[in-house]
Amino acid sequence: MPLVLALTEAPCLQLLDLSSPRLALDDHPSRLLCHALARNTTLKLLSLEGWTFRIEVESDSLAVFSELLRYTSVRELSLCNARLHLAVHEGPLARLGRRDDAGAELLRAAPPPACPAIVFLRLAGFQVTVNDRLALRGPLLLPFLAGFTSLSELDLSLDKSTIGGSSGSLLFIDDKILQQFFCCLAAHFRSLQSLRINFWRVTLEDSDRTMRQIAKQLKLCSLSFLRANGLIVTDSAKRVQMEHVFVQTILTHLQCLTWLCLDGVELTETQATSIGKCVRDRYPGTTLEISAKDIHVRSVKALVTAAEEGGRTEVVYTGGSSCRLKITKLQKGGRGKKK
Repeated sequence: MPLVLALTEAPCLQLLDLSSPRLALDDHPSRLLCHALARNTTLKLLSLEGWTFRIEVESDSLAVFSELLRYTSVRELSLCNARLHLAVHEGPLARLGRRDDAGAELLRAAPPPACPAIVFLRLAGFQVTVNDRLALRGPLLLPFLAGFTSLSELDLSLDKSTIGGSSGSLLFIDDKILQQFFCCLAAHFRSLQSLRINFWRVTLEDSDRTMRQIAKQLKLCSLSFLRANGLIVTDSAKRVQMEHVFVQTILTHLQCLTWLCLDGVELTETQATSIGKCVRDRYPGTTLEISAKDIHVRSVKALVTAAEEGGRTEVVYTGGSSCRLKITKLQKGGRGKKK
């Protein structure tokens, strides 16, 4: 805490990395931290990765935190793997049942704070619990960020360690969650350039309808960079993997996409071929870079072969062992299109 309190006396401080998996703050020290950070007008990068905050909702700590976000000069904030534990003793949040929508109740209790300064926000592995019940993480956090009006880069990756964990620790992103996420993205984050959704586990019951719905929202987004490492997408009704269908929806409808990272995504040769054909025939841009590290070499070759078929695209390996592909659409004369 002495270091935190000294923030107000550091007029030249611009970068501060206090990452630690062992730091835990209760109400009072959390408020002191917020007050100190709000008074520092030079700080531009702040990392509190791994911290744990234990807050009483009935106290004024959330209001103090909202005030910090409104007046901070920080442009890059990292709360990766941090934990926010909310204790609620009164009202609807205190009576949440297993089937109740904790996110909706939280939005009613604590509307999205305004934050005009932060441009880069990293929330990979960040979790919010309400009375020891895990309530928010990954895509469920997005509605609470609607007031971050300057966001250019956002990381909502899930914790990789939960991929192979028990079913109780996993977040299964269903049709409703996925549609709400992209609807919110299109409505409030049209200037967002970079999004990370690593290790999302999507399970859909009506995949055709859901893909049609998110396609409409993707057309309204300005994303140019998408990282989806370790993505898992399953059609629970048909009991088939459909990562390739999700990727094709992204490729077809994100009008500004130029960089796509699919490291570790399990693709069969047939699925990779369909992605290659999609890039060749339906990708709206002229140049696309794909990172395909840890994808089976046969699948990568199938993607490249399909993309190059017909001579309409040129694929160049640019990343060596990291398996980076640069795909350029060609004019009939063989030259790349001019932007």
